[in-house]
Amino acid sequence: MNPGELSQRITIQSESAAQDGNGEMVPTWAVFATVWASIYDISGKEYLAGAAVQNPVQTKIIIRYLAGVLPAMRVIHGANTYRIEAVLGQDKKTLTLMCARLA
Repeated sequence: MNPGELSQRITIQSESAAQDGNGEMVPTWAVFATVWASIYDISGKEYLAGAAVQNPVQTKIIIRYLAGVLPAMRVIHGANTYRIEAVLGQDKKTLTLMCARLA
């Protein structure tokens, strides 16, 4: 991989729980890592579901290998949030994160 292709700064977050003012546990997101990445939208479609138009976009995000990245995490890039659906990286040089962009 050409390091110059990793031109986008992303934040990978992991879900955790915190106590709110009422003492109840609520889900929160904590920063796992901030890294350089390449981001490619690979597919998109539009359909009607629940009386609303849905626009799912599948995105491929490539980063340098980073141990501990899991499909339960999410990626933040600017105003976009991505749900990680699969983590590919058997070569231990790069990770490819297959993601769905959330609205």
